This record gives sequence, structure tokens and C-alpha cells, in this order.
Amino acid sequence: MIRIDRRQIVSGAAVAALMTQVGPPGTAPGQESGGDGPPPPADRIAALNAEFRGLYSANRDELVTAVPLAAATLIGTAEIGRIEHGRITRVYPAATAWVARVKGLLHALIALQATGARLVRGTDAAAARHDATRLAGMLEESTRLATGLPDAMTAAAGRVLAAAATLSRHWAEEGRATAGDTRAALAPLQGDLESILDQTGAAVFADVVAGLRAFRDDSRPEDWASCLVLVCGPPFGRRDSIEVAAGMEVLGRDALGKRLLYIDNVFTLDAAARQAAGCVADRDLGTDIFGDPLRMWRDLLGDTSRRRAGGGFFPFMGVD
Repeated sequence: MIRIDRRQIVSGAAVAALMTQVGPPGTAPGQESGGDGPPPPADRIAALNAEFRGLYSANRDELVTAVPLAAATLIGTAEIGRIEHGRITRVYPAATAWVARVKGLLHALIALQATGARLVRGTDAAAARHDATRLAGMLEESTRLATGLPDAMTAAAGRVLAAAATLSRHWAEEGRATAGDTRAALAPLQGDLESILDQTGAAVFADVVAGLRAFRDDSRPEDWASCLVLVCGPPFGRRDSIEVAAGMEVLGRDALGKRLLYIDNVFTLDAAARQAAGCVADRDLGTDIFGDPLRMWRDLLGDTSRRRAGGGFFPFMGVD
């Protein structure tokens, strides 16, 4: 896929220096080849491309302070950042403090599965056994994560953490694991785990919706009408994001891919502010080049993709 890569930007001075050093075979540094000569070498073409991208970047950087209003939430925080002219002017906090404890529980299960997989693989059995011993102690300590949760979740969280600690201790003592260990330990607790996730999902959904509504109520109607809402997270965007669902609750489902956007590889509100400017830059670019403000929010070769694939795809990025 061809995309405008904003991460590979070099300065104009660096490109100019490179272009004075690189020329076609037989051309001295600083000399230009005639129009009838051989095509320029690939590295000179790359330098030109970098210069073109640099000019795009200059426009985007100016837009950072020109975008009047944008909202951003970082996945897993349930907080809404208010971005005005490139500055973070307010953060609407999540009301549910205990969600952090559930995140700890889920991270404990991630560590459990990863450690078991390493023991099964046996690439470095000694290191994996050492980490299983360390994990067992951490899991036994983490049973306190179950305290401070709503009463309906406390017992279930305690059972899940206790089972994880028992399994990890077994691995540490035996120095090995089998492929089915983790699933066998957690299968009887699937109902507990799903109950924890359901209650947590409801709380996070409510927090994000409340934050976005407070953001909207603090905004002038004309600013809110064009405000982008960015859901920012890891490079592997998961399906059925709770933050995107909450955004659709406030903006409407048809806002997905138009005002409500998933942005990957963005982990801070400051980075989100820059990305909001990038979204606007691409919207203007699509309008001016293609007559379609959303064109650059699709792959540049997206029309071919749609024909070959029988229609659009990745619906979480936009509704056709």
C-alpha cells in the first residue's frame, strides 16, 4: 500500500546536502545532468521524495496551531483530552477509579500466558523458569487487586488471580509447562472472567460517553460540529473498540471515518494534537487534489482495492 509516511521526514538542508553529493554516473558532485542523460539514480529520487514530504510536513506543522478544536482519548484511560489550537487545555477524567485494578488483573493474565508459552517453547528454559518463579510471587501479591473492586466482582477476581498464582507456582517448581496448562486452569473460571469484562466494559463506556458529552457541552456548537474525535492506540487496532463505540453513541454511527477516527501509534495527547493537524492536512489535500475530502483517509490505491476485493473493508475505519 502507498501511504504518505510522515515519520520519514528529513530537513530541507539535509536533502540539499545529499543532492549535491549524489548524481548520475560520471557526474561530478554539484553538477546537474542534462535532460537527455540517463535517469537519476534511486537515491536521488528518494531525496526528492523526502523533500516533497518535507513540504507536506511544513504545512501540517503550521496546522497544529490552526485547528481550533479536537478531542482525543488514549485507549485504556477513558479520559478525554481537549485540544485547542494545538494545546491540551483540559482533560476530562474518568469517574471509575477501579478500572485500573482490572487492567492489572488482565495484565497478570497476559504475563501468565506469555511465561507458559516460553516454558513450552524452551528457547531459554532457565530464564523462563526464573520468570515463572518471579511471576508466582507477583501474582500472590496481586491478589490485593481484587480489593477495591465492586462487591459483585471481588470474589470473581480473587478466584482468577488465585488460579493464576497456583499455576505459575507449579511451573516454577516443575521447571516446565505443557501447551494446555493455561487453558485448563482458566476454563472453569471463564464465567468469572467474562463477568469482570462485562462490568468493566459498561463502566468504561459510560465514562467515555460522559467525557465526550461534557466536552461537547463546553464547546461552541459551530466548533463541535466540525470537531474531530480521535481514538488513539497501538499499531494493531483491535476490532470492537469500546472507545469507538462510545464515540458513536455521542456522534452517531455515521461519524465513523468522518469525524470519529482510530489513530494508531499515538500514545500521548501531544502526539494526538499533531495527528489532528495531520488529519486536517489530509482532508484539505483530498479536497484540493481529488475533490473528495475523505480521499486521503483511504489508501491512495484504495479504488483498485475496492474493485479487487469486491467492496470496502476495515469497517472500523469508516462506514461506506
